[in-house]
Amino acid sequence: MKGQNEIDIQKLNICMLLPLRYGPNMRVNPQVGIASYLTNFGHKVIWIISSANSRRTQQFSLNGVSVHASPYIPFLSETSLLGKVFNLIPATFKKVCLTLKVFTKAKYDLIFVRDDTLDGLLATYIKRRYKIPFVYELSNPLEQVSDIYKHKIETAQPRPLYYLIARFNTIISIYIAKKADLILPTTRWFEEGLIKKRISASKLMPYPNGVDIESFLNKDGKGVREKYHLGNSKVIIYVGGINKSRYLSMLIEAFSEVKQEGWNVKLLMVGDGTDRQNLEKLTTELEVRDDVIFAGQVPQSMVPHFIAAADIGVSLVPPLSFFKVSSPIKMLEYMAMAKPVVANQEIYEHKEVIEQSGGGILVPFVSEAFASAITELLDNPERAENMGRKGCDWIIKNRSYEILARRLELKYFELLKSHD
Repeated sequence: MKGQNEIDIQKLNICMLLPLRYGPNMRVNPQVGIASYLTNFGHKVIWIISSANSRRTQQFSLNGVSVHASPYIPFLSETSLLGKVFNLIPATFKKVCLTLKVFTKAKYDLIFVRDDTLDGLLATYIKRRYKIPFVYELSNPLEQVSDIYKHKIETAQPRPLYYLIARFNTIISIYIAKKADLILPTTRWFEEGLIKKRISASKLMPYPNGVDIESFLNKDGKGVREKYHLGNSKVIIYVGGINKSRYLSMLIEAFSEVKQEGWNVKLLMVGDGTDRQNLEKLTTELEVRDDVIFAGQVPQSMVPHFIAAADIGVSLVPPLSFFKVSSPIKMLEYMAMAKPVVANQEIYEHKEVIEQSGGGILVPFVSEAFASAITELLDNPERAENMGRKGCDWIIKNRSYEILARRLELKYFELLKSHD
């Protein structure tokens, strides 16, 4: 067994199997970013992902990470469940072959999987064959891990087949979780749900979202304000999915109430989704169409500039069971830019972070409450500025990539020591 000093100076070689498709619009989840941030401490990290724009396996470097991308060429339209399944079969085979090839060429200390059940099954095999720990990161409750769930909740199609597949996916996910050596649920409330499923508490470590502070420093919103003709208006921002499951009509209604108070204010909606057309129609009905800007999906690198252009950030998340245990990144990003946040109190992490940091106002999930809190911040700019400053300080001390990656690094060392 290695001594503690050897463990402390050991540089890890980590393989991450990720459900990403490399392409111009690839978005990397903050938790993946945190795990990959370990390259800043001298560790080696590789990603094995799929590629949406190549018929051959690709290998390249991305922000210090060595990326291996297997081809993903869809043969059928992915608007249907059948198309998704048939496209997945050859893509999965190619990814498995690439992973096995990678492991024959180098020795790895850990294998890391995010959510995906097929990647998880492959990781259980890698763990057994190469005698290395398996780390399983879960961003959603097991019942909602699959993309099929996320797809079907957005549609009005009959769901019997979906429920059957989702149930099977849940059973496989629980099996994988029990095989893993370390499980990283997004929040401690999610952790409690896993314990109820008889998953050992000893291998659970809450792993919340964080912010890459460096990417949010010294950003300004001048270009955004000019592009969208925001002028001297106060700006409220929402960053995130614009899907039916998000109930964003409530935000439009709250904004309309704020406008009725006589404020020169704009609402900047950053993101895209299935409900955009309905929301645009609602803005017309409420006579605020000219004051609501739908910016669409923007590159992650531009998000800090959009937030910099705003005065208040809104983190409106429906109090559905699978959202309640989530770690809303939008709230953390607003705070990193020193913007006061209005967030609904039913989301456990909203409540904990806002209460600990003093970085915003908690409200119930009703439009009138959001409108009242937004108006209160507009009426009290000094208080709003103070909240923004407190929120930023809290993020730097508690949720920076640096802080969270160091915690993960320590846990990895502990895992390796116990695995010897």
